[in-house]
Amino acid sequence: MRLWKHENGRYYVLHGERLKRRTSTGTKDPKTAERFLRQFEADEAAGPQDPDLTVRRILEAYRDEHGPDVRSPDAIKYSVQGLMPHLGDLLPQHLTPPTIKKYARERGASDGTILREIGTLRAALAWAVENNRLERAPTISAPVKTPLPRDRWMTRDEADRLIAACTAPHLRNFVVLGLMTVPRMGALLEAKLTQVDWKRRVIDYGKGYGNKRRVVVPLNDDAMTALKLAAQIGVAGYIIEYNGKPLDTVKKGFAAACKRAGIEGVTPHILRHTGATWMALAGVEMQKIANMLGDSLATTERVYAKYHPDYLRKAARALQGKPKTPKSALQVKGNGATPLDSMH
Repeated sequence: MRLWKHENGRYYVLHGERLKRRTSTGTKDPKTAERFLRQFEADEAAGPQDPDLTVRRILEAYRDEHGPDVRSPDAIKYSVQGLMPHLGDLLPQHLTPPTIKKYARERGASDGTILREIGTLRAALAWAVENNRLERAPTISAPVKTPLPRDRWMTRDEADRLIAACTAPHLRNFVVLGLMTVPRMGALLEAKLTQVDWKRRVIDYGKGYGNKRRVVVPLNDDAMTALKLAAQIGVAGYIIEYNGKPLDTVKKGFAAACKRAGIEGVTPHILRHTGATWMALAGVEMQKIANMLGDSLATTERVYAKYHPDYLRKAARALQGKPKTPKSALQVKGNGATPLDSMH
């Protein structure tokens, strides 16, 4: 397509087969006409927006086109499955607060699951706008409150029982390294033996994704033993692998081991939480725990400071016994007033 100036001085866009179609730019100014042409070309390339675009079609396109590019496509797939029966046949403008609250009531899932699915819905709508499938996305507020963080962590006895219940070597190594190096599950499952510095006794878990930072972690004796076993039985070069292949998850085998050990309420992520709690109970400085976790100091203090033996200890000591009156309060002028009198 190109611009064409009519004999009346007005500019037109010539387009279509053999440039036989023309659309007026509505101007005689060449710069304004050039701007119109660029916008016209962009509109033609993007294609027309569908006024009957359903939430189902948006979610399916987001899952199929964007899903393969993310780190956890299964998370998108499962969220889409949960949203479809309740919201799939609606149009984006139908996603009003009452509709979203009704979905939350009828979904029959935990608040955490609902919040994850709502997050996927928001992301899919924003993706549709970015890709010119949708003019604008509705504002969707969370229909439930953010659940309180889990406070479950394992005792040393529970950890020993869990390790003993791991019949498969790869699962045993996963539990030991999860406790001793406190990584997220994804970081441990993606780690390769080449990331281990055997001489310095450290493992580099890599760069991470988004705000999920990964760090270089020192290796204690238990971690070194697990890694040496992984090096002996490994085939594909991964620290955690089964039948010569890396794993995307160990949740099924982990749950079975917990059942054999008689332990409830423990997931793979609890290994990280347990290790951090043990460090806090042992009096390790909050900054060092944050460095091990790859989290900010503020986040680490918010979650783990309460386990530290010095937590509010100074504040508690300040409350015991008879408070001492500051000397400055005793120097009160006039009529022999007492410190208490001077406060009234």
